[in-house]
Amino acid sequence: MIGLLYRAGPHLLAAALCTGLAGANAMRVTSPSAVLVASALALGAAFTLGWPRLALLAAALLTTGLWCGSLRLEALDRSVLAADVGEAGRFTLAITGPARRSEFAVRVPAQVRRFRGRPMREDVLLRLPPARSPPQGAIVELTGQIRLPRGPEDGGFDERRWLRRQGVHVVIRGDRFRVVGRRGGVAGLADRLRARLARSMAPGLGGERRAVLAGVVLGEDEGLSDELRERFRASGLYHLLAVSGQNVALVAGGALLLAWLLGVPRAVGQLGALAAIGAYVLAVGWQPSVVRAGVAGALACLAWLAARPRDRWYFFLVGAAVLLAWNPYSLLEPGFQLSFGAVAAIFVGVPPLERLLEGYPGPRWLRSAVAVSAACGVATAPVLLLQFGAVPVYSVPANALAAPAMAPLLGLAFAAALIEPVAPWLAETLGWLNGWLAAWLAFCARVVGGLPYARLSALTALLGAAVLVCAGLVFARLRSPRGPRAAALAALSAVVVAGWHFGRPSQELPPPTGLRIVFLDVGQGDATLVQVREGSIVVDEGPPEADVAGQLRRLGVKRLAALVLSHPSRDNIGGAESIVRSLDVGRVFEPALPFPNPFGAAALRSARARGIPITVTRAGQTFMLGRLRLRVLWPEDGASPADDPNDHATVLLASFGNVDALLPADAESNVTGRLAVPPVEILKVGHHGSADPGLPDLLRALRPRLAVISVGARNDYGHPRASTLAALAAVPGLDVRRTDLDGRVVVETDGERISVRVER
Repeated sequence: MIGLLYRAGPHLLAAALCTGLAGANAMRVTSPSAVLVASALALGAAFTLGWPRLALLAAALLTTGLWCGSLRLEALDRSVLAADVGEAGRFTLAITGPARRSEFAVRVPAQVRRFRGRPMREDVLLRLPPARSPPQGAIVELTGQIRLPRGPEDGGFDERRWLRRQGVHVVIRGDRFRVVGRRGGVAGLADRLRARLARSMAPGLGGERRAVLAGVVLGEDEGLSDELRERFRASGLYHLLAVSGQNVALVAGGALLLAWLLGVPRAVGQLGALAAIGAYVLAVGWQPSVVRAGVAGALACLAWLAARPRDRWYFFLVGAAVLLAWNPYSLLEPGFQLSFGAVAAIFVGVPPLERLLEGYPGPRWLRSAVAVSAACGVATAPVLLLQFGAVPVYSVPANALAAPAMAPLLGLAFAAALIEPVAPWLAETLGWLNGWLAAWLAFCARVVGGLPYARLSALTALLGAAVLVCAGLVFARLRSPRGPRAAALAALSAVVVAGWHFGRPSQELPPPTGLRIVFLDVGQGDATLVQVREGSIVVDEGPPEADVAGQLRRLGVKRLAALVLSHPSRDNIGGAESIVRSLDVGRVFEPALPFPNPFGAAALRSARARGIPITVTRAGQTFMLGRLRLRVLWPEDGASPADDPNDHATVLLASFGNVDALLPADAESNVTGRLAVPPVEILKVGHHGSADPGLPDLLRALRPRLAVISVGARNDYGHPRASTLAALAAVPGLDVRRTDLDGRVVVETDGERISVRVER
């Protein structure tokens, strides 16, 4: 036992340091007395032997880690600019990372060097309009305003907490900028290395294939479409877009191979590998997986140079200590948890799995890929469930399909970057070949990520795990001649019940992370579900035969914060009474118009009977639900019984972050064209796409990116009219969806990006 402790001594000491650094997240110790305690423990270790010495050293490192981690967290939590929130002025900033672009804004990590003439060094997030963005490493000047990031009170993603863990406390909103210089020193070297690698890894290659290569080589998924990015997640291949230890191993191996080809001594080759690893880590940036792998690779090179044995667990712990010393908040981030969880699973789980798979048909590399995927999938599933609420189901076959392409892809990318300065034609040829490997990865992600039940929610995944456990019990009990049959039958029953649960179709939507707008398929009518984390609102309820109440229940909606009745029309509010009777409704909004309204009257009677508050909607009202803001743009008072009810329909503007959606019910451009409506990203086309002569002018004013027509197939009105479709088709880049052709249309946004999918 004592000998085992001595052999594990370095690991215990490294683990103690990591524990102290991580523990600062739970308990901060900034008093200088901690230094005295650590010094006393270290001094005591100098005068003892055996296991007490090891225990005292571990306690000293734990105390030191706790004190250093606490000081680092205090530094990360300090902000000079937080006191100036709301102020505007002239900034000088250094761009510290690549820009992330959406349709509506550009987000750039930056460091303020000067504000209103005051020198400082504070990390910020720079938000710019969706135009050109400054390159990484540039020093820029601009006039901007200091704002707080979005917080939990705004709904959706808690940007404030996420940025605070990176030491970022404010957002700088600016417009035009001017590049006045470049970063120097080590940071400037990192900028140049990244730009050089990004430019030369795939010369001549563009589009989606280059975007996949940038994800694999640089950990930059910005060029991928929302659809492909989502398929990478659903298939369990998204980890390929984060730089991993395989990348670092290939960099080091390539340097050693080059040294061997040049005939230089092995020691020089190891120094070259050390330099190559450092250059790659600088180029890629401070990502948990690459820092961990970089530390391990550097320690392996140093171990060879010092003629010391290599110890992967020790390298693993030192990598964790480096990351936690730089930022103890890393422990709470999914990237850290997934990276270290996956590597630990490879160390522990892959060898027995490979032994288990021996003898099965198939090449050795395939058995190894299956073992690695299975071990990593089991280890990372709890993190994925806790952090993202879903887990990929087919990650093992997806990774087995993708595995053969990874090493050649990385090798070709690094080879192209190396030879591009001297043989650009050859580098371009390698890039062309690499494009096919990138296309294969995209193909694997799309095929596997598009399978039914590709991702399971937390509850379904836990039920699935229970099914597997019960199945194991069934086989174990049935194979045992003396095992109780009752336990086997109970487990078998659980498997049957769970199998029925998985087999039946489920339409439930997961809770929204931002704003979700669901244009329900109700035939010839309107019904729109608007959801944020704080609750759901239904705008119009379709005709009675559409059973919108049943559709909502099948989607998992049991309570509504509000129900909006737009105007007295059967195809708009015919299903309202059923919703009021069968769901928990917080409030009903109705316009109280002077028109016959049998369906609205029935819904209002049911609402009064259940004690549901009723609010009359009029232009100028604003309602908030979390970060969602609903503004009533129409109607105003003064409707006459002789008027067309459609001209007095409730027109709503839903705003979430930088995304606006116009919901006009059956009001057409003769109404909406007169309103003060800003440009919107999402437009529900009024009155089911009926003929509207003013629609082209309205589209030019609103400049939407998505238009949705709620309409029934082969309806008696000829909706949508050819003139309406022609007006929509004339708008460049406008995405047009129709419920008669596409079914239910689901729009998701975080306030910046928009994704659209359809569900039949």
